[in-house]
Amino acid sequence: MPVSTKVEAVAPPGQVTAAASLVPLPLPPGPSALQDGGEGDDELGDDDSRDDEDEDEGEDEEPRLKYQRLGGSVPTLLSSDAAACLTVGERMIALGTHDGTVHLLDFQGNQVREFRVHTATVNEVSFDSDGEYVGSCSDDGTVVISSLYTDEKEKFEYHRPVKAVALDPEYARKSSKQFALGGLAGQLIFLSKGWLGYREQILHSGEGTVHVVKWRTSLIAWANDAGVKVYDTASHQRITFIERSPRANLLRPTLVWQDDTVLLIGWADCIKVAVVRTRGWDGLTGTLGPGTKYVEIRTSLNTEYYVSGLAPFGDQLVVLAYLPDKDDNAAESISTAFPSQGHAPRPEVRIVTRQNEELATDALSIHGYERYKAKDYVLAHAPFIESGGATGQWAAGDESLYYIVSPKDVVLARPRDADDHVKWLLQHGYYDKALAAVEEGNAKPELLEEVGSRYLDHLILERHYDKAAELCPKLLRGSAPAWERWVFHFAHLRQLPSLAPYIPTANPQLRDTVYELVLNSLVTNPSYHDQLLTTIKSWPSTIYSVPTIIAPIQLQISTGSKSPALKEALAELHVLDKQYEKALAIYVELEKPFVFEFIEQHNLYGSIHDKVVHLMRLNGKRAVQMLINQSDSTDATEVVSQLQKEDEDGTLREYLHLYLHSLFEKDPTAAKEYHGLQVELYADYEPRLLLPFLRSSHYYNLDEAYEVCTKRGLTRERVFILGRMGNSREALALIINELKDIQQAVSFVQSQADEELWEELITQSMHNPDMVGSLLEHTVGHIDPLHLVNKVPAGMSIPRLRDRLVKIIADYRTETSLRAGCNDILKADCVDLLVRYYDEARHAVRVGGSEYDMEKPDEPSANGGDSVKISASGLSRTNKTGGKGGRMPTNYGGSGRCCICFDPVALQNVAVVAFFCTHAYHETCLNDTSGILPSDESGNLRRSGSNTNDNVSYGSGYEDPSNPPPMRCILCTTAASAKEKIGANGYERSTSSFDRTGPTWGAVEVR
Repeated sequence: MPVSTKVEAVAPPGQVTAAASLVPLPLPPGPSALQDGGEGDDELGDDDSRDDEDEDEGEDEEPRLKYQRLGGSVPTLLSSDAAACLTVGERMIALGTHDGTVHLLDFQGNQVREFRVHTATVNEVSFDSDGEYVGSCSDDGTVVISSLYTDEKEKFEYHRPVKAVALDPEYARKSSKQFALGGLAGQLIFLSKGWLGYREQILHSGEGTVHVVKWRTSLIAWANDAGVKVYDTASHQRITFIERSPRANLLRPTLVWQDDTVLLIGWADCIKVAVVRTRGWDGLTGTLGPGTKYVEIRTSLNTEYYVSGLAPFGDQLVVLAYLPDKDDNAAESISTAFPSQGHAPRPEVRIVTRQNEELATDALSIHGYERYKAKDYVLAHAPFIESGGATGQWAAGDESLYYIVSPKDVVLARPRDADDHVKWLLQHGYYDKALAAVEEGNAKPELLEEVGSRYLDHLILERHYDKAAELCPKLLRGSAPAWERWVFHFAHLRQLPSLAPYIPTANPQLRDTVYELVLNSLVTNPSYHDQLLTTIKSWPSTIYSVPTIIAPIQLQISTGSKSPALKEALAELHVLDKQYEKALAIYVELEKPFVFEFIEQHNLYGSIHDKVVHLMRLNGKRAVQMLINQSDSTDATEVVSQLQKEDEDGTLREYLHLYLHSLFEKDPTAAKEYHGLQVELYADYEPRLLLPFLRSSHYYNLDEAYEVCTKRGLTRERVFILGRMGNSREALALIINELKDIQQAVSFVQSQADEELWEELITQSMHNPDMVGSLLEHTVGHIDPLHLVNKVPAGMSIPRLRDRLVKIIADYRTETSLRAGCNDILKADCVDLLVRYYDEARHAVRVGGSEYDMEKPDEPSANGGDSVKISASGLSRTNKTGGKGGRMPTNYGGSGRCCICFDPVALQNVAVVAFFCTHAYHETCLNDTSGILPSDESGNLRRSGSNTNDNVSYGSGYEDPSNPPPMRCILCTTAASAKEKIGANGYERSTSSFDRTGPTWGAVEVR
């Protein structure tokens, strides 16, 4: 059922009120009531309530068209005249009036030009497709064709009124200047211009008045009293005849070319859609042949109203409908222009499908509609292209315009656009749909602010604050003033917490006071403290003053607020304000797991000394590790005292053990005063570590430690303590009687190095055959097995005695073999070392000359004697650095000079004493060393026997008084004595000057 909407006639004369109007549109003031010929324009008559029952149903149906009175010059023109017809051209509008004037208007209704070429009513106006010529016909029997841009004008006079005229769409382009006309004479006349002027041709006659003529491409359609016919100017043939409606005498027909082949026909209460087709399809070439054209009726609709006008609306039709009065006489309806009773219905604009389904109906309040009949209305539409090509103003894609013309009014109707759709949705409260329509991008962006404002007002009025806040980013977008306005509005409503998550912090950035207002609103209400924390974490600190927010939070906490979220928010603000110590105190109090990372990140180790307990409760292992790493700056006494003081339930005792244990591993003496406490802690939590601790520490009380171990049954630890206390026998008894571990007993006795303890071990083991057997296995190498076997009571049955005795014998043989082997190796090494020493001692000592001389064979000396090569191979036998001569010369060694007088050693009749360290001395110089060496050293310098030839003697066994020690080098002995004294003072100790194996011992005397 199509929806019918009614427009109340309560609008002022300057405004059209239609159900399709989104909002009241301001229109130019209309003519007065007297000029309209009567009163009643502003009131609804009793007979106009036909659609009241459908009014409620139609309120939610969005209209398809919007309406507006045509302004400009139109109201002034119609105030003194009445409109008769209207045609829309390529560039302008032509309005014909009853006084015979043709007014040319722009599309806003402003008059551009006028032609006063007729003396009676103008019945029809026609443009060519280029919009350069306009033709008009009148009841005075004249047809005038005028140029719009020149003074050219053609006038044709006939004896009968002319009702229709149509210019050739290519009138301006062709020299033939063709047009067609018809009227009361009953003839369709076709005129074309030749060499001798215009030639008339009667295309059809004899079927009554020609009411309307429409020309499209080569097709001319006209309607007379018999029906509708179509003539093809290209083939010069009439191609169809369409019968008229049975009630055709009631109303003038309407013909509209929708395109080059579709003809719309509206006549009385019937609508037909005719399609022009061409016969003769050539299947071989795939093209249309030169066949004749014919017309096919595609749609035929019967209506309950009179069709006063017809126009295409996409795939639908726009119909200007007039509802007939059932009591009206048919003849009177067609003959009377102004009925005696002023109760005519409003004209309606209906949109129908080609299946006769009504989609929308709008009743229009036309000025003076009460006095008009169906024939008084005209519907013209644009684009109205007279040719096949759409160009210029009405090219494809431009919106269609529909002009509803009455004698005193012209109303412009156009399809509703996205803006109108949005406004209609707002008007009917569909705010979410309006917002979606704006977001699609079809409507003007300026509408977003209006939609947003009205939508938010609606939501707040309905108290849907959360939804309103959620929509603010979408509605307000980047408008900082709009954001600030709504922030203050939400603040006034005490609903800022709802808006806070959506307030932008950039693009746009608001004033700092706005952000501070929001944060303060979250501080005062405990239920929003979590949101406050989230907001502070997400907002950059540069958009508001941090101290300004810290103050109210501190005030809130000081008044008794214990909200953890509020405290954490304060800590976050302290971090932003770079007050890290204050933030740390709050984080520790709240036991935040990231507190350790926070300490490391901001180097707050100096602030943890008073927070030990909280850190331990948070993460004991990490806290201990941190305290150990900072043990240089953290006093162990303070840590222990805090843990002991706060350990009311005993939960911190394990952390205390963990801390002292880690500190002991790092520095055994760092907390030595608590080693006694550590004994208890190890015994309680890690007994396996107690024995290593007892062995490593010397700062605990043995009696107290023994008592702790006794209470907890730690036998091995008691054994160790008894051993350290010197009570070895009791310790041994514990090992034997409680541990029953003979191997440990043997190790214990061996560590004590006490022969009596061995006897005690043997004695205490004799009563147990198993222990005796174990003792036989583990004492090999420590005590004599025969002694142990002799102690075994006669008749004692010892498990596995045979195997154990065999093992004892095997072990003893192995031990004996090892000792013999070691002795053999020792003897061989001694012999080898002695041979090496002897070979080296036989080498000569070099006291002078070059490396080259040493490599030469013995040659006679300059004085004819044999030269002697002496090499101190005991010291500088091989040059480790790879020198050619294999020597490592010293400052004086091998220089050929006496190390005391620095004269050449090669002096006649002076004996030379050379040492293995390559130092050489004159014998006479050595005899005078009493002033050089100390008395204890000079007395030790000896010279062994001499011969007339080279006489070399080596000192050995200097303990024998009958064999005095050999002489020593003065320089080396002095240096060795100095190093020995330095070592005695705690610096460095080197080889003693009395090292008989050193190179300073032994001398070679050369005479």
